[in-house]
Amino acid sequence: MNKTLQVATIAISVAALIAPQVYADDDSEHFGGSEGIQRVLLISIDGMHALDYENCVNGGTCPQIASLGKHGVTYTRTSTSKPSDSFPGLMALVTGASPKTVGAFYDVAYDRVLAPPQNTTGNGVFGGTCKPGVANGTTTEYEEGVDIDQTQLSGGGPYTNPIDGGILSIDSKKLPRDPFSNPPCQPVYPWQFIRTNSIYSVIHAAGGYTAWSDKHAVYAAVTGHGNNANNVDDYYAPTSTLTWSAYRV
Repeated sequence: MNKTLQVATIAISVAALIAPQVYADDDSEHFGGSEGIQRVLLISIDGMHALDYENCVNGGTCPQIASLGKHGVTYTRTSTSKPSDSFPGLMALVTGASPKTVGAFYDVAYDRVLAPPQNTTGNGVFGGTCKPGVANGTTTEYEEGVDIDQTQLSGGGPYTNPIDGGILSIDSKKLPRDPFSNPPCQPVYPWQFIRTNSIYSVIHAAGGYTAWSDKHAVYAAVTGHGNNANNVDDYYAPTSTLTWSAYRV
């Protein structure tokens, strides 16, 4: 992979991520040159089916998307992840893997091994005890309920700008814990929870620059499996419940 590859990615998602079509630029001017692909833009539009795309293009209601479509390929024989929702859908886009392989079935799910968080989450996953060295079992939550303060647009993180947001907004005491970690019962961050690498880990390892914007701080899971979120160089994720209300107004 060319080391000058740069990726800027934007997620437009609020409730459920359903993206059954993918657009890939097939212009040889960009793909066939000696330097290869320079930039890739991934746009995920919440709830947009192939038919929705055709209707908005033919109806003239989405000229920007129509313009992008002229330089790409529309795949109609595709499917969303199963189950289909924000967390598994997003992981499918950035990893190419199924929810079973990634380990992401829903924002709120159940894990037979992990232990409950130390503190109850903002969305009601109860805190509890962690028994080291044995499978505990707990409900897991990877959405706004694990923010330091989900009533704030910033998620309560130590940001100077009140409309900023990112991984610093994650409250580690609201994350499920790993009874087999060293030392035991350490919080499991979203990039540790998922099981696979991602396009971001591949691009970052090749020296590329990556960016992503999303609706939850914990969606930094796009960075791919590992001990940190460094595969995303520029990450912006204010609290979705407040941004969605602002959009609706």
